[in-house]
Amino acid sequence: MREIVFLLNGERVELNGVPATRTLLDWLREGCGLTGTKEGCNEGDCGACTVMVSDGSGTRTLNACILFLPQLHGKAVRTVEGVSGPGGTLHPVQKAMIRHHGSQCGFCTPGFVVSMACAHRNGRHDFDVQLAGNLCRCTGYAPIVRAAEEAASEPVPDWIAEDCALSAAVATGSESGASCMAPESADELATLYAAHPDAVLVAGATDVGLTVTKALQEPDRLLFLGGVQDLKFIDVGPKAVRIGAMATFAAVGDMIGDLHPGLGELIRRFGSVQVRNAATIGGNIA
Repeated sequence: MREIVFLLNGERVELNGVPATRTLLDWLREGCGLTGTKEGCNEGDCGACTVMVSDGSGTRTLNACILFLPQLHGKAVRTVEGVSGPGGTLHPVQKAMIRHHGSQCGFCTPGFVVSMACAHRNGRHDFDVQLAGNLCRCTGYAPIVRAAEEAASEPVPDWIAEDCALSAAVATGSESGASCMAPESADELATLYAAHPDAVLVAGATDVGLTVTKALQEPDRLLFLGGVQDLKFIDVGPKAVRIGAMATFAAVGDMIGDLHPGLGELIRRFGSVQVRNAATIGGNIA
């Protein structure tokens, strides 16, 4: 199995020999003692396990409960423990949460903070949309939204802004092993799949993740497709739009919304922000 290299809250992590289906949530809580990321539904619905993931394409929220460790190779991950900066410096959304007494139950508040920090990082002000994947409404949703609105005018902290750039240098290539393969082109994918037709293809893992966490089934061999850049295209032509199988619903929704507002609205009803950030067009069709 290949070595997995990524940044966790600004620190380099190198993993060898971990099971390909080990989820980020389990590893954080059981392997790192980082228990701020919670297990709620364990199927990618509730948002209690929300983390921020950054790479060359930007920063997005994902559900750690259905995110396999090999999917993090070459990326930067921030949990709720990493939202604050060096020396415990609070993030603007954390300060605003305190001022506005914004909280859900203690179990769900960390996921809200991470989603708010990601929206802040990306300059998003549509907070009802950005927080829709954090389902809990048991206590203080209105104060949480007011906190997000207040924090929006504050600059992005350096330790958050630098994650995308740092992720580009964290890993340069890796070897593939027999049980965990990660092609970087469609041609390489075709070659590996021809050699291992029994392999389970993993794109966003929004479906395969539930096979592991709910059906308790462990696929023998996985082919991770996150590095196949030439399947992530979205080409807009005069008569048609060509969409690669690895394009996410989030990427397609952003593009389609400008061309066809009705279709864009339909895509925004597909899952939560965290699910759309992971789920791919090809995976959904397959």
